[in-house]
Amino acid sequence: MRVTHILGWLAWSLHASATILQNGQEREDPWPGQTSVITLDDNWKTYEADAPEVAFKGRWDSQHVSWWSAPGIKTEFTGNKLAVSFGPSTNDGALVAYRVGNLDWQYSNVTADATYQFVGDWSDFGEVSADTGKVFEMRVQIASVSSASDAHLNVPPRFEKKVEVIGGSVAAGQYGTYETLSSWAWLFVAGLGNVEHTLTAYPGVCLVDKQCYGGQSHGIGWYWHRASDPGSRARATYGDEPEQFDVKGDQATDLFLIQMGGNDHRHPNEIPGRNYYHGYIELIDDLHKTHPHATVLLVSQWGSWKQDGLNFVPTEVYEDEHRAIHEHYKDQGFVYYFSTKGLLQHNDINPKNHPTDVGHIKLASHLLQWVRLVLRWELEPLGEVTHGTLYWNNQQEY
Repeated sequence: MRVTHILGWLAWSLHASATILQNGQEREDPWPGQTSVITLDDNWKTYEADAPEVAFKGRWDSQHVSWWSAPGIKTEFTGNKLAVSFGPSTNDGALVAYRVGNLDWQYSNVTADATYQFVGDWSDFGEVSADTGKVFEMRVQIASVSSASDAHLNVPPRFEKKVEVIGGSVAAGQYGTYETLSSWAWLFVAGLGNVEHTLTAYPGVCLVDKQCYGGQSHGIGWYWHRASDPGSRARATYGDEPEQFDVKGDQATDLFLIQMGGNDHRHPNEIPGRNYYHGYIELIDDLHKTHPHATVLLVSQWGSWKQDGLNFVPTEVYEDEHRAIHEHYKDQGFVYYFSTKGLLQHNDINPKNHPTDVGHIKLASHLLQWVRLVLRWELEPLGEVTHGTLYWNNQQEY
């Protein structure tokens, strides 16, 4: 069993030695939950990655390798200890996020050919007994999972609804503090609570099926049917014919969110509006044919902020095309348009035109309320846009 880069495309670049700055000051304890390598012995029972008790979340290929944003696993365990082993292709210092139940997310760095213990005597489960099944979730790629020798893993429960986010670097969380786990897409799906979710997002991907950044010869519509992303590492592994992905899966998707346009619009791609419009129609028709009962939400993509006198005025890429796409499906009733204008300010966007952590939180928060008000979904358990992670600026002396 082999493992490739953790958390999709960029989390491997986050190392324990890195410095995280917030408002110009160094963040204390930037990796809460940091754990260490252990050696498995007779006190442990090991389940290989293909064991039915280990549920894979997000996009994976047949070798249990994932290249997209925030792949993960879930399992239910008894006892009070749990460890995960990582395969030979794991990048040194790769960042993983993990939690038990709906407790706070923890972060740890891991590396190849090693086993790390994530649950132990130090874990606080309140009044929950060792014999009670507890759901462990990790956004990561693995080689095996181990529990105490006198305990066991169970297949975790599956939620009734499923959501998929499709997008480029903004949805993938590029330049966010914790990359994908800082993105609006992750904050949104985690804030929904009890839903299954997949993030089909990759930095630099275009919507239109043509050569894009990094020599990508296809757009997101083509890659939606593939198990690997458009990146150079995946192409070096699989060539120009990556493994097909079962887009129907074993559960129907209830909601798609699409945020595209930034890469198509930029130099050197500069896709004409007409081509972009038809590419978007093809993508939505494909999604609808595969999941005919799903709602599709078009999330607009901002351009640059321009100073107009004493104001900063936002622009939107392909605004006319987005509205025309929505109008095209108006009578069918399954496509909605979500404008981000007025939600973000110029200082919510970093110099490379991607949201800051606060910008991602703002967008996720508004999208959660859209789902609650328009689709009438309950936000369970709490609808928290920071997905159970302790917010950092919590000191009165800060």
